[in-house]
Amino acid sequence: MSHVVANRKKLLARVNRLIGQMNALKGDIETAEHDEDCARILQQIASIRGAIGGLGMLFVEDHLRDHVARGKTVGERVGAAEELLTALKSFGA
Repeated sequence: MSHVVANRKKLLARVNRLIGQMNALKGDIETAEHDEDCARILQQIASIRGAIGGLGMLFVEDHLRDHVARGKTVGERVGAAEELLTALKSFGA
């Protein structure tokens, strides 16, 4: 079973939390009236960024465990490692 399928409930819970954070951020931007609101909005952005990073790391960890470490052949493990490296480059790690 794929790690995405096995962890679907946990992953979707994180995504739903992120959606909630993004909706709260949108609302705060729409209703901001004072300069003091800027610091609070920046804090929300930092929290969202951290949550997205945490979600990404879950995928990295699971990919390493399920595809790189448990590949049946050297070729499968090397291929999985290359996929991960490509993803990490675009992820900004």
